[in-house]
Amino acid sequence: MSVAGGFDRMTERRPRAYSTKAIVIGQRDYVDSARIISILSPEFGKREVVARGLLKPRSRLAGHLEPGTYCQLEIAVGRNLDVIREAQTIEMFREARSDLQSLTIFLYALDLADKFSLEDTGEELFNPLLTVIQRIAKGYSHSVSIRSFEFELLDSSGFRPVLDRCIHCGSDVPAEEAVWSPTNGGVVLKQCLDRVQNVSSISARALKVLRAYQEWDFDQLVAIAVDSSLELELSAVMHGLMKTVLERELKSANLVEEVRWWQASNDQVTKAN
Repeated sequence: MSVAGGFDRMTERRPRAYSTKAIVIGQRDYVDSARIISILSPEFGKREVVARGLLKPRSRLAGHLEPGTYCQLEIAVGRNLDVIREAQTIEMFREARSDLQSLTIFLYALDLADKFSLEDTGEELFNPLLTVIQRIAKGYSHSVSIRSFEFELLDSSGFRPVLDRCIHCGSDVPAEEAVWSPTNGGVVLKQCLDRVQNVSSISARALKVLRAYQEWDFDQLVAIAVDSSLELELSAVMHGLMKTVLERELKSANLVEEVRWWQASNDQVTKAN
């Protein structure tokens, strides 16, 4: 009797609901008019919760749970999945959705946060994600903003790339004598090429900028001028590294590169005219 009574009291004390601020990092279909919402919370990390009736025309939740929305949530504990009862937008970051380049970088940042976190983990990614989308919305350099975020993710997950010394022999690598190995996570001296597989070229200029991204503070980085051709190279290097680390292709990264190529082509046409 006493054991059963104790169990009942423990059950009664179990919280039935909780509140949290969160960034919506994804959505997917569920049943009927419901959607599963992926959120990143500073208290709970990444969680998948249900938004019932979200697709109904008069849903109170509609407009508050779009990917990239920073919101306040009231969530009921469910048997399998927790359920969103109330949602209130804190910030939509409309400026980050105002043009194609900003939007693709914005969605790429959300995708990275989603892929680098597992269920009920990733609390430490909340502030970096909020910071990068705020920077994109405020019009800071896309290159500096997203590269800084990528390096934060790599550092926090234990995949910090080696950019200053050869991953084979350990010697210092002058930028002019380096090649890049995404599968090994670092640079290689040209004299060690025959001992390392899966290498590609990297310009001295791109490597110097990546080293700065890895080591400098954001306020210092905003002074770096990155033209469209350099940004294409930086994107290719970092997206290849992310693909290796995550062991999957990121559609959002491919979209970023497609838009970059389109913009670079337009820039060349403009200069020619």
